[in-house]
Amino acid sequence: MAPREMRCDVCLGTEFESYLQSSPCGRTLERCRSCGLVMAMRGSGERATPASLRDRRTDLRRAAAVMKILPSGAVLEVGTGEGHFLCALNPGRYEVVGVEASAEAAATARRRIADRGLRGGVRQGSLHDAGLPAETFDLIALFGSLGGAGSPRAICMEVARLLRSGGYAVIETPSLSSLTALLCGTRWRPLRDPHSDYFFSPACLDRLLSSCGLSPGVARMPVPVGWPSPGNLVYITRKSSIAIRATSLTDLASNVGNIAPMGAAH
Repeated sequence: MAPREMRCDVCLGTEFESYLQSSPCGRTLERCRSCGLVMAMRGSGERATPASLRDRRTDLRRAAAVMKILPSGAVLEVGTGEGHFLCALNPGRYEVVGVEASAEAAATARRRIADRGLRGGVRQGSLHDAGLPAETFDLIALFGSLGGAGSPRAICMEVARLLRSGGYAVIETPSLSSLTALLCGTRWRPLRDPHSDYFFSPACLDRLLSSCGLSPGVARMPVPVGWPSPGNLVYITRKSSIAIRATSLTDLASNVGNIAPMGAAH
């Protein structure tokens, strides 16, 4: 049987080139000549960042930012870990659902959410297996999980299906355009992470999300000090099934930046 042709998950292109010299990071890396997506040789299925690698303080900062973006509503987190982010949301203003691959982490998150008095729960497994109804959520968060998905395109299409009109998607992911990535080259830590197989630039995310029914968003926006870590970007987009003023996301970036004093640009 002939080997299956490699295809870019963002633009569906088939022309690739070697990215850097992959041997120092121990992985074979290919970059799409059309959109710039970098892919590592990968397995199948969604493999979000393990719960043990989630930093609780960072999850609290994420929750503070999300509560500024969305004052109340239904929130879904893909790759919820042990539930620190969801549990930091105000129980009187939010309904929450988490999706987590690890059975142990999902059970811990379930207990924490119940103890916190939040309405909602946690589904163990993948996002596609969760069986969630369409147009259910006002905000969907993907903190480090998009790069570990079997197909980022499939995840983004499911996110668009699950969001209500005008709903937000908040994506945090390592940025190929960051100064940290450019300076470190093959020593950049995310390239060695076995749980992350896709690496994006803001322009690459724009292309992917726009093709999945989400509007071009705000990238490298001002956020609370300490989040994201150097080399990462926070990208906010909205479901584009209704007209949204182009200035609204710019205003949003400014509002989120007021949560805490500005940090240095990443």
